[in-house]
Amino acid sequence: MMRFQSQHAFRGWIWVFTLAAVVLGCSKPMHSDKPTVVILGAASTKDLLDEIAAAARQSLDPPVEIEISTGPSHALAQQILSGAPADLYVSANRKWAEAIVDADLASESVDWLANSIVVIVPTSSELRIDRLEDLNSADVKRVAIAGENVPAGIYAQQALTYYQLWEPLTESGKIIRGHDVRSTLAYAERGEVDAAIVYATDARLTDQVRVIARLDPASHSPIIYSLVRMRSDRDTSEQLYQFFLGSEARQIAERYGFQALVTDQGKE
Repeated sequence: MMRFQSQHAFRGWIWVFTLAAVVLGCSKPMHSDKPTVVILGAASTKDLLDEIAAAARQSLDPPVEIEISTGPSHALAQQILSGAPADLYVSANRKWAEAIVDADLASESVDWLANSIVVIVPTSSELRIDRLEDLNSADVKRVAIAGENVPAGIYAQQALTYYQLWEPLTESGKIIRGHDVRSTLAYAERGEVDAAIVYATDARLTDQVRVIARLDPASHSPIIYSLVRMRSDRDTSEQLYQFFLGSEARQIAERYGFQALVTDQGKE
């Protein structure tokens, strides 16, 4: 019996070592000959950044590794201000880009893209919500917007205030806050809210929601995405920054529904 247990334990250790070898063999190498560029970007730009980065990997010479992390613009800015490494930063609000510039951490900053906001409802919804004013209906129980410091949440609150809906919606407890605009979109996709306010570009990414209203640009601050390059002596960050400002990146952005604010000749 003891011999069986010893053999069983020995085989168990073989399995552990074998598994460890497989994991280590499949993991990313510790070192790469390619320089790595780190991008921190607004949550609403995740798919866009992924595609532009994929195009850049094919085009830049010498080749570069590109790491992307997305989230709320204000949270990413705070990380940079606290010393987090980054080469490029994409903010969905000029305020946070200006905070990076004011801290003397940026070498270049430009108004890169523009966007708009829309009201969406789940495609599965049986409620009659066909216009903005319907959000105030007794049948509507939950309306999602992004967090109060998140650009999408700021724009949504400004718009609802403009349309005189912010006070009645908050007083009735209908407003639900998402961590960022993508989590706000997910609430609507899953039918966990009756309506949500997100960027027009986000609404294009899914067939689980439908747009019932496009909000007047006059109802909120201009939705401008800033592209910031951190101070660096590395040529790779400059090359990637210029790629983001080039025609290929612009075409990708416009395909996602963004409005490009920079041409090959400079700012429009």
